[in-house]
Amino acid sequence: MRKRRSPWAIVHFLIGLVLALISISTAAYATRVDDLIPIVLCGVPGLVLTVRAPMYGVSFGPAGLKYSGLLRGRSYTWSEIERVECATTPGTLFSSILPELVLADGKSDQLPLLAGYGFGSKVNKRVEALVADMERARAAVSPSPS
Repeated sequence: MRKRRSPWAIVHFLIGLVLALISISTAAYATRVDDLIPIVLCGVPGLVLTVRAPMYGVSFGPAGLKYSGLLRGRSYTWSEIERVECATTPGTLFSSILPELVLADGKSDQLPLLAGYGFGSKVNKRVEALVADMERARAAVSPSPS
């Protein structure tokens, strides 16, 4: 299976690490109950980001696709996926593009932690290449209609 990660994972990890360190330093000098507020507000998201960010990504191969997101992961076999496409949110100033799985039951599942962003209508080649690789992997194992 090939594992692909978002370059944003390192940014999320560093943000989580900073938040966790703020929480730890606040806890070290906490003398009042009021000090629990920044400990909780910084510590919980910091720990979640620090622990989960290295696991972000998508793995795909002949067996199917496995996505690891912020709080949960999902797995699909290729028979459950009808196609893989790009979902775009165009904007005049800022746009985003992310992989979207169109499932055989008619639902769709977006993979937000693999998104790419840009200014205006600029195309994000990283996300388009990822979607093309996933679609090729799906097409390679799916039976062709005759």
